[in-house]
Amino acid sequence: MVSRIHERLGTAGLVVSVIALIAVLGGTAFAAGGGLTSQQKKQVTKIAKRYAGQPGAQGLKGDQGPKGDQGPKGDQGPKGDQGPKGDQGPKGDPGEKGDPGPTETELPPGKTMTGVWSLVGKGLPEYVVSMSFPLRAPAGIKNESGNAANCPGSASHPEAAPGSFCIYATTELNVHQEGPDYSPEPLEGKTSGRNITFRSETVENEAFAYGSWAVHARCPIDPETEIELVTC
Repeated sequence: MVSRIHERLGTAGLVVSVIALIAVLGGTAFAAGGGLTSQQKKQVTKIAKRYAGQPGAQGLKGDQGPKGDQGPKGDQGPKGDQGPKGDQGPKGDPGEKGDPGPTETELPPGKTMTGVWSLVGKGLPEYVVSMSFPLRAPAGIKNESGNAANCPGSASHPEAAPGSFCIYATTELNVHQEGPDYSPEPLEGKTSGRNITFRSETVENEAFAYGSWAVHARCPIDPETEIELVTC
């Protein structure tokens, strides 16, 4: 009978029923004393332990609740201390050798190169000024310094006609350049410069001069007609 009551009421309900039963059996003693006696408490505990069931199986996992609102952004933390410098890594392997770049050593056809010159001296009847070219000039360049038609420029803007070498003087003091008749021959072969002779007007006085020069490489020509084969 107690088992059937336990199945219906469960452990908690059974304990309450037992307490009520003892209260009824105790009658006036329970009412007068205001509670269970020690013996009654022991009996209730014994009955409860005897008919207490084992824990039931764990229930099914409930559905996940909705995602809560995002909380406010926290304050930025303090900057950490800088760590120690790491050791230097090993030296890498050398890379592959690249292709050689273009190296221009000769004045291209149709182009002009320019430069400057200067002369200071005293006590000599003549002086030789070396004018070095940054690029080699092709063969056949003529000294046209005394020919205004082939040297249309100036000391500040040196120019030369195709196939011409022109010298311009900014200042000439007690000295002058020899004319084209002094060195009219064209440059033979490719050359990296030209030596020009200047004569003193009086040996006793100081000679001083400076200026600029220009060289223009001709486009390819027909050697017989000296006419340009192509325009460059």
